[in-house]
Amino acid sequence: MTAAIEHCDVVVVGAGPTGLVLAHLLSRYGLSVVLAEQNDSTVGEARAVSIDDESLRIIQFLGLSDAVTQDIASGYGSEYLGPDRTRFATVRPSRSEYGWPKRSAFRQPVLERTLARALAERENVSVRFNTRYVAHEDDGEGVKVSLQTVHGVTDIRCYFLVGADGGRSAIRKSIGAELAGSSFEERWLIVDIDDTRDPFRDTRVFCDPQRPCVNLPGPNRTRRYEMRMLPHESVAEMENEMRARELLAQFGPDADAPINRICAYTFHARMADIWRKGRVFIAGDAAHLTPPFAGQGMNTGLRDAGNLAWKLAAVIDGRLGAGVLDSYQKERRDHAWAMVRLALTMGFVMAPRGRMQARLTRAAFRLASVIPPLRDWLSQMRFKPRPRFTSGFFVADNLLSQKICGTMIPQPVVEHEGQPVRMDDVLGGGFALLCYGPEPAALAARLGDLPERLQACVIGCLPRTLAFAAEGPDVIVRDQSGEIGALLGERPAVILLRPDRYVAAVFTDDDIAGGVVAVERMIAATFAAQESLASRA
Repeated sequence: MTAAIEHCDVVVVGAGPTGLVLAHLLSRYGLSVVLAEQNDSTVGEARAVSIDDESLRIIQFLGLSDAVTQDIASGYGSEYLGPDRTRFATVRPSRSEYGWPKRSAFRQPVLERTLARALAERENVSVRFNTRYVAHEDDGEGVKVSLQTVHGVTDIRCYFLVGADGGRSAIRKSIGAELAGSSFEERWLIVDIDDTRDPFRDTRVFCDPQRPCVNLPGPNRTRRYEMRMLPHESVAEMENEMRARELLAQFGPDADAPINRICAYTFHARMADIWRKGRVFIAGDAAHLTPPFAGQGMNTGLRDAGNLAWKLAAVIDGRLGAGVLDSYQKERRDHAWAMVRLALTMGFVMAPRGRMQARLTRAAFRLASVIPPLRDWLSQMRFKPRPRFTSGFFVADNLLSQKICGTMIPQPVVEHEGQPVRMDDVLGGGFALLCYGPEPAALAARLGDLPERLQACVIGCLPRTLAFAAEGPDVIVRDQSGEIGALLGERPAVILLRPDRYVAAVFTDDDIAGGVVAVERMIAATFAAQESLASRA
């Protein structure tokens, strides 16, 4: 007897941070998900250790902020030290443009367990460990995915398949994608400490050509040391506790601290040439491999999940056509590669190749420290590439929209029903139309049926100088910080926000009708490209 084929909306392969967050997002958008992981549990070793403001904004969207932030060390900076251990640069950001600290420390096993426990409570998600991806067939109308378990092979019929299955991704190989880009690779020794003796809360970066080292704080008195291995040093030699303790003694007071893990890693900088074929996608490390120097490997994968999830949901429920899926790689690849370049540049600073390079680097940073704009650029981490798209699902047809469309909107604290709240907490889970001005109801009234078409939440946003409006939409906030008003140059306007909090369009008060027409054309174009699914199968 032939076994019945299961059905779901999306199959996600890989239960690392990217796969777990993607499953959460798809579930929140109302889709049924099978999450398959070949291992018997989530990861047991600390890999990623840094989570940024954009990722925490996604965690906030999932409603898991309290569960996640109780196990992080929030908002830390970095000190850069020369070979003589003299500090030559400090990075300590104080701004939180997206509502969260720019950099916080966490432990990947703890985060993954938290995400997995929360997924187990979602009725529309089936998490399956000890389940290996075998093959798939994409016929243009759907995908049949074959998964191997101890009981045999199970076939699942779904609309879309996403491979978040890591750097050795079987799904990347199955769609013919190849890792390209820089040939950079370097060996480093990772030593994780469970009960650190070092009370210093920020990161110390020892920029020494002889032995570069990064000493990173973690939550709950954990700490990580990353030390570059020399060409003649073998993995067997370095993954030895006695040798590790000899090295620890050079970079802090943890030579006798409890060691959780010693592991040699080879870091790569690679990017897949294609991220999608038909109904099959890749995300996270399956799509890009990032050196750890900027702490952006995992965070880049979570951005992939945030970008892709709402698009899959919008296509499945019919709000948008399949053409919107073409924007996934367009929007994500350049920004992901910018993060790889940032990591390579920071590696150049952290691990100079010689004493002359080290001296020149220190001199440049010391010069920057006495020039206020450069000092602010450095200390506030403005060197980190901003999330901005050059093409994709947005309309930029006027000067104001050209400035902010395709960017992630800031998340200020706004006043809602007399209480200060983070703005995302009132935006809802889908599209949102933010009507800014003294008469938000009048702006909303000119939007026609666009709110219904996108199932968008309509929100009034008063300037900071006004206490209330004569009338408004059901949800109304006050721009308490003035940040939204500053973004718009204080002119009344409507901002169309995508579910991932990127600006899709801005309708100025003198041409709302024209802005609505432009968005309707963009929506129609996604349906005109519907045949792309079958043609790429």
